[in-house]
Amino acid sequence: MKHRLTFLLFSLSLLVIIASGFDISSPCDAPLVGGHTGAPGETSCTGCHAGTNNTGPGTLTFDIGGGITQYVPGQTYVGTVTIQQSGIDKFGFSCVALNDNSNTTIGAFSLIDAARTRLYMDGARKYVSHKPCAADASTLGTNQWTFNWQAPSTDVGTITLYVGSLASNHSHTTSGDNAYSAQIQLTPSITGINEVSKGFSNFSIFPNPSDGNIEISYEVKEDGQNTIALFDIRGKLLKVLADEKNQKGLYKRSFNLKETGIEPGMYLIRINNAGKEITKITIL
Repeated sequence: MKHRLTFLLFSLSLLVIIASGFDISSPCDAPLVGGHTGAPGETSCTGCHAGTNNTGPGTLTFDIGGGITQYVPGQTYVGTVTIQQSGIDKFGFSCVALNDNSNTTIGAFSLIDAARTRLYMDGARKYVSHKPCAADASTLGTNQWTFNWQAPSTDVGTITLYVGSLASNHSHTTSGDNAYSAQIQLTPSITGINEVSKGFSNFSIFPNPSDGNIEISYEVKEDGQNTIALFDIRGKLLKVLADEKNQKGLYKRSFNLKETGIEPGMYLIRINNAGKEITKITIL
């Protein structure tokens, strides 16, 4: 009788554990699946879930670097994935970056929030995605994740980042959910940026990287108005460092970039003389 009672209690406990594992309120029941980003050779989340991709009532917003369309080799950008669908409390995403020439993984993902995102591989491809416990929305109807993506160190041509996402009805089935996908195509932004134009030669920035104090050396080949300007990596003008008439000859100018109020990062120095320009990268 004692053995029967013990077995009964064990069975009841096992049933409670199993039931609690499938409770729709469980915060960590989103599975860890492979790549379903909609990239070449992959399905979207409809590879496992019923329905038609991008036909649900929700929205998927995918952003890299604040809306960039070009990448600078070696530069790191913040990626943001935001999913919204009314009444939904569980969402997920997966992202991959591929070289368009070969459809192979390019660049490198790293984590901003290790508690909510993870890195993994599926075959030869590398991904960043949500963690199971980060699938549950803190605010009903929306969820968001951020991560870093570093562009490759050289110009490899066009790169596309693909994101697949799911808005789940939390029914523990593959039906009734909505899948969404998006992609961002990036082209190299500095092809030939270090090549000297016909109007200049001997252009150098020293030291590079620097602590903010730099020395710019250049040779002007014809008389004319000469400007030296500082731009952010997207090409937005931050400050004109010098604007003066120069005659033909060699010049050396010193600047303290910290006085412009910029933060550490990658910037562009551009010299314009008589309508001819040359641009180089400087790192602070």
